[in-house]
Amino acid sequence: MVEQEWRAMTDVHQFFTLLKRHNLTRQQAFNLVADDLACKVSNSALAQILESAQQDGNEIMVFVGNRGCVQIFTGVVEKVVPMKGWLNIFNPTFTLHLLEESIAEAWVTRKPTSDGYVTSLELFAHDGTQIAQLYGQRTEGEQEQAQWRKQIASLIPEGVAA
Repeated sequence: MVEQEWRAMTDVHQFFTLLKRHNLTRQQAFNLVADDLACKVSNSALAQILESAQQDGNEIMVFVGNRGCVQIFTGVVEKVVPMKGWLNIFNPTFTLHLLEESIAEAWVTRKPTSDGYVTSLELFAHDGTQIAQLYGQRTEGEQEQAQWRKQIASLIPEGVAA
């Protein structure tokens, strides 16, 4: 039922309605669907995807939030600096400091839209709260970046349908 509804989505924002209707957390929903929709990946995926995006120069989106606020960065990652267990992004208009050991789960998710799939990397803490979501920069009405899809595909374990 959840997977069928997920595959029928035409907008990523419909995912919130799906979760609410079934009274599920994001991770619970991820565990209920096939690997081509949600696939658990290594907790080191964040470092890998940031390094790829920095090297390739494609724009990404980083969503970091809590119950009362969401900050969204959109742009090219200019400088990634791992330091004493922290993964740091230093851009002129955006700084992020993320304690890598706080990542308990990392998932690659694919959500259908009327423009094709939108793929994300989602990070969760030990208590189940979301740490961050990363996407390839995309304007509504346009398909996702081919470069982002390639970068995300490199995170998927061999033999897993994605």
